Amino acid sequence: MADTAVKPFTTSLSEWSKTYTNLVAKDYEICGVEFDEYSKKCALEAITAIFNLVKTSPKVEMADLDSSNLRSIVEHCASLKLNANAYPRECYFQLRNTKVGVDEQGKDIWKQMVEMGIDGDGNDAILTNFGKDVEKVYPYWAVKEGDTYVPPKHKGIEITPPEWEEKGQSEKVVAVVYPVKLKDGTVVYLTANRDSVKVNLFAHIRNNLMNETFDIVKGTKKIGNKEVPRTRYDATEDEKKAIKDKKEEIYSALRECKTVEDMIACEQAKPYISAAWLDTTEAMVLRKMRNNAIKKFPKNYNTMANKAYIEMDETYQSAQEDINENANKIEFDDVIDGEAEAITE
Repeated sequence: MADTAVKPFTTSLSEWSKTYTNLVAKDYEICGVEFDEYSKKCALEAITAIFNLVKTSPKVEMADLDSSNLRSIVEHCASLKLNANAYPRECYFQLRNTKVGVDEQGKDIWKQMVEMGIDGDGNDAILTNFGKDVEKVYPYWAVKEGDTYVPPKHKGIEITPPEWEEKGQSEKVVAVVYPVKLKDGTVVYLTANRDSVKVNLFAHIRNNLMNETFDIVKGTKKIGNKEVPRTRYDATEDEKKAIKDKKEEIYSALRECKTVEDMIACEQAKPYISAAWLDTTEAMVLRKMRNNAIKKFPKNYNTMANKAYIEMDETYQSAQEDINENANKIEFDDVIDGEAEAITE
């Protein structure tokens, strides 16, 4: 009886795995990049993890997923060599119900989409696999409030190593340090402090505000024979300006915040902050600090990995939303710069 129950699951998983690994392999071939065994393993582990996620989610089947999105997710795991089965985990997946359009009868069309995120250990893996001249990435230091910490100092081309003494007075992480040994024997120290996370949180809130109309866009429009609510895409110029002004009020309130904690507590912004940030703030702050410490170190990405990393970057995603919304009215680089300056100015 048990064998009968398991067999369809295994067969179906095998079919999905074969389909998507073949699609990813074709993309690698087109780009002239080798689809090595570990990349293939990462692709298979991603499909398995997604398949199991769907199987444990009520009223969702693999066939319900947006196939183009699923293909890119698997490709990102393969190209960045992120293993969904590693422990501690290097990436994670979640499902989101997304409106993709309206049919001829005016009925909303929804699709389940897979969202992928890189966990802290995934960034470690990326640095190990793609970091320029990197030989070894040592375990990171999580410097907490109350600890004694002396940052690294530069004397000409020499670096004085940082010093850290744990005191155990708090669980609040204020800095992250990655000691990284290069192939020539040099050790460099990649650091990020808690304040750096303000930019990440700002980008998160900004992204969540993209479709918000604050009930400024009212009324309905006719599609086919049905009246449907108007969306931000139907906003008049006056309504667009009112929405923009409302968003700017929230951004201004965030700019006044001195700390990440102040931003989390900001009443104007709180409705647009996800539960992950609100309920597990310290875990999110640590994850972002680890990412910030590593992301600026030079990488030797191949074509596939470079594309995947750019597409997963929060600032890039926020900029893409702006580009789609403004339809060639603003320059891409201006959006990127504005995102960084929004918090630091």
